[in-house]
Amino acid sequence: MNELFEYKDSETGYVIKQFTKSEERSSKFYFTTESFTSDNKYFFYIRVQDGKSGIYRVEYSTGNMEQVLNDEYKHLGMDYQNDFAYVRKGDSVFRFETLTGRLTEVGTLPPGRCTGHFSTSKSGLIWSSYQLANKIYALVVLDPKKGEGEVVWKDDHILGHCQACPGDDESVMYIHETTGDALQRIWMFDYPTRTVRPYYVEKEGDWITHEVWTADGDYLYFMRYPNHIMRGTRDGHNFKIMAESTQFLHCAPDRQGKWITADRITGVYMGWKNQIVLINAETGREEVLANLAEPNTGAEHPHPSFDRQGKIVLFNSPIEKGFCNVCAIELDQVRKP
Repeated sequence: MNELFEYKDSETGYVIKQFTKSEERSSKFYFTTESFTSDNKYFFYIRVQDGKSGIYRVEYSTGNMEQVLNDEYKHLGMDYQNDFAYVRKGDSVFRFETLTGRLTEVGTLPPGRCTGHFSTSKSGLIWSSYQLANKIYALVVLDPKKGEGEVVWKDDHILGHCQACPGDDESVMYIHETTGDALQRIWMFDYPTRTVRPYYVEKEGDWITHEVWTADGDYLYFMRYPNHIMRGTRDGHNFKIMAESTQFLHCAPDRQGKWITADRITGVYMGWKNQIVLINAETGREEVLANLAEPNTGAEHPHPSFDRQGKIVLFNSPIEKGFCNVCAIELDQVRKP
């Protein structure tokens, strides 16, 4: 199957590659997990067809695509360093080899549901925020060498967006989910001591949201909505404003530490544009890459992120019916800010 075509953005003049033309939703993975294989040959996306979702692998250079996982497999999160991902089917967790498609069961989880995609620590421990069958929220870790998920933290708050640090086996970020602003959103769990602490301590008026680790785990990027892209060290002792604008919603850094991509949407603040931007990580200056339609729901948000080499930005492009398509822009054509 191949649906690839190109068009020029009417305002920037940049060429956009559109990989899908689905009648239902086609969306890239959330920006907090990898999308590309290590050789940049393939990327993955989620497609809804006849009410059921499937995961597809796309050859970037040609646009040829194939379904590799069906609706039974959920919560896929790719490893930042290796060519595999982890995915859930029932209570079982499988390692999915992204180049070959091979599936290997590595363990089971306690009864309940994941509240986000899987993520892996440096040595390959598999983490998820969770709601147990008794409705209590928790953090769960699965060591593939042991094969059984362990509940290591319980909480009365809704826990979400759990991301194990790719740079160690100790630091696990999670958030208190309110579907909006929170008094204290970002928390860091220390696995050896089983203790938690606030990561970025919020003051009155802060609206903190949309966090993502760098691929080496040295920094955590997040939004101080709506104006600032922030970066903090792993230990939470040092924070820096990386960029400032009228509105940012999501951001993702490249692996080289040179660039950041971000989206902005009109949302509740009418008059803002719907755009993808490229930001210089040293100066904070930005260049608009693409202008988009207004998304109907959060599922159609652009959620831009880079390929492994920092040469491509992959994003969702909303369409009028309330769905979206998967697009990319190659940065060799772009005026660097």
